[in-house]
Amino acid sequence: MKLQDAIRKGLFLGKYITGKETREEHQELKSWTEAGSANKELFKKLTSHSEIATQLEQYDSVNTSRAWNKYRERIRQYKLEKSLFRWRIAAILFFIIGIGGLIGNAIIDASFEDTPSNFTTVSTINGESSKITLPDQSTIWLNGGTSIQYSTDFSADNREISLDGEAYFQVAKNRKLPFVVDCDGLKVRVLGTSFNVSNYADDETISVVLEQGAVELSPELKSQKYDLKPGEKADYNRKTQDLTIRKVDTYQFTSWKKGLLIFKGETMREVVKKLERWYNVSIDVRNPEIYELIFTATILHEDVEEILELIRFSCSINYNIVLSQDPDTPIKITMY
Repeated sequence: MKLQDAIRKGLFLGKYITGKETREEHQELKSWTEAGSANKELFKKLTSHSEIATQLEQYDSVNTSRAWNKYRERIRQYKLEKSLFRWRIAAILFFIIGIGGLIGNAIIDASFEDTPSNFTTVSTINGESSKITLPDQSTIWLNGGTSIQYSTDFSADNREISLDGEAYFQVAKNRKLPFVVDCDGLKVRVLGTSFNVSNYADDETISVVLEQGAVELSPELKSQKYDLKPGEKADYNRKTQDLTIRKVDTYQFTSWKKGLLIFKGETMREVVKKLERWYNVSIDVRNPEIYELIFTATILHEDVEEILELIRFSCSINYNIVLSQDPDTPIKITMY
């Protein structure tokens, strides 16, 4: 079962337990349990009183006040209005999402999955990051909304992975077997080095930043290859196939793995994208002129409301925050 499917089923089970599921969700759960005996047994186990007690104990408490505070700390989002009605709605929504998330974690031990084509996929959702070690002892940090895929025989006769999203790599040296990152139009080849690759599908460019070692870049639509040196950043435009290389402060592009976001003269268009991925929020920009404004800041452990206040002060952008019932993006922000 894929990670997103497991989370979806977990949320439905959480709603089932709390009596909040819709007719459509109830029918989907019913179809899933009737699809096989294994599903039926898993459903019985996860909805049993003992399993729920175990999951809630791991969650620290069913006390909605403590749980909501823990939720705020975990995703570093915003301070709710003091209205008791709004707080209770948020607490109920959180409880459903929280117990659903726990059950989703019980459905899958981790976000690793072996696909029928003998590939392993590792994924993160927006608002989270992850660190993994590959069979060849290379280490990868995955930023929010990122997925990597590699063959189950990785390191035996190949060291190639595909990347969708952003990741930082510390590649174990192997002079006989290059490490290759496939970015859907651009291949990054290394023997042993540290570098960052950003390859989000909704970005116009694929970016590679090299900290140590050497990197060779091979655009699929070009015969030319490009060598990257430490301290350099390459930007490959998907549409024009143009590739540019320039000197940069690499820490600006790699500090995210330490929980730090650095913006240096970036347009609000880029800032909005990064904030959505970093905090797992949805941002609706009502005035297109906002996208062209320039923003500079260093963010460490601030919640999203503190960042929005900084943007309001420095760029004269107003905003509004509402709590959504969408479990994928529980916070909706409007900028105007």
